[in-house]
Amino acid sequence: MTRSTDADLVARCRTGDEAAWELLIERYTPLILSIPRRYGMRAAHADDVFAEVCLALVKNLGKIRDPQSLPLWIIRTATRATWDVNKKAKTTPPEDLPPLTGAAPPDEFAAALEEEHLVREALAEISERCRRLLDLLYFAAPTPSYDDVALKMGMPRGSLGPTRRRCLDQMRARLEPHVSETRGSPPKG
Repeated sequence: MTRSTDADLVARCRTGDEAAWELLIERYTPLILSIPRRYGMRAAHADDVFAEVCLALVKNLGKIRDPQSLPLWIIRTATRATWDVNKKAKTTPPEDLPPLTGAAPPDEFAAALEEEHLVREALAEISERCRRLLDLLYFAAPTPSYDDVALKMGMPRGSLGPTRRRCLDQMRARLEPHVSETRGSPPKG
């Protein structure tokens, strides 16, 4: 299954294609919500951030010249919206995150969020079995033993390593174009 690129979705959205809007919002919902959640916001406040970002996207879609920069635009917009909502809600964000100042997030923080988004996108594109296996091996808390993973996956323990390798190869194939883009181009500023 070939997924639409951001450039394709943005072009279709600009013509009023509702299905493209749904796909674009579905694609970026996890990224948008990850920012207020990192700052410890309750679900209602995270929903406010989501609404602000979606509204800003509707208003500014025609101004976005490079659809490849859409994730970074969303990160910056969601960070500013988080700051606005946080200020109104008077909550205290965790100390281990960059301070919420209303400015663009630090480059390292934005880059980490963009990388996480790319990993989520790649996970969405691989087989369900691989997604489930990688989730158990790398994202489950607490981390299950190999025996537990084998049991949950319904496969022999000895098959986990080779299957994991094939699954990671699927991920690598989906991430490689993005890695090549970032290596071959100067930082966006």
